[in-house]
Amino acid sequence: MRFFDRISAFRAAVPVALVLLTSAPAPATAMTFSISEPAGGRRFVLAKGQIVEGDADRLRVALKKADRDAFGHKTVALDSSGGSVGEAFAMVEIMDRERVSTIVMPGAACASACAQILFLSGIHRIVAEGGRLGLHSCYDARDRSRSMVCNELIAQNARSRGTPYESIMAFIHLSTPTQMRWLDAPDADCWGFTRRPPGSGSAGQRSHATACGIRTDDARASLTPPSDFGPRGSSRL
Repeated sequence: MRFFDRISAFRAAVPVALVLLTSAPAPATAMTFSISEPAGGRRFVLAKGQIVEGDADRLRVALKKADRDAFGHKTVALDSSGGSVGEAFAMVEIMDRERVSTIVMPGAACASACAQILFLSGIHRIVAEGGRLGLHSCYDARDRSRSMVCNELIAQNARSRGTPYESIMAFIHLSTPTQMRWLDAPDADCWGFTRRPPGSGSAGQRSHATACGIRTDDARASLTPPSDFGPRGSSRL
């Protein structure tokens, strides 16, 4: 079964309205998509806010105005606390079609569905110095339990795009549905979540494997609760 066939089966098994992966309250408005153009540089899409129904189509429209880099990719800069898992995967289908690379800019945070689905689906993936990724487990808000189907789907998508399966699953299992594990740029590189263009270097090397957050006590020490669980009756990440 192809990967997106599995996503379709997942959507059929779990209502999209019940599948959210977010660290913030449900938004009043959809994610915003704007075009940024650095002086003399390429136009890219800035995607900011929570992921809600309809964002895939809005992303498709925004990407029409973005330029391609030397590798033939368009770029989406992410700043989001997460949101709908189903809609995030719909956005990934658009990203695949347009050949999109992802970046988390300095001062931006990409968490939950943003980090674990959108960011990790980029062809090239960069966390700039001062940017952060936030990871934790999917949960079913009806009973606050982990959603193992959702977690496995996310891990398989990440693995299919070059992220070590063990890395993504470590954060899903170390982080409870109510806690967030934050990674800075060097940690994102260290764990294999980034995929930098050839010749671009890295955000810096950690001196020892435990500095990647492998030790359980270190990982737990950096866990912080999301600002909101969300209402019962919605699965969240």
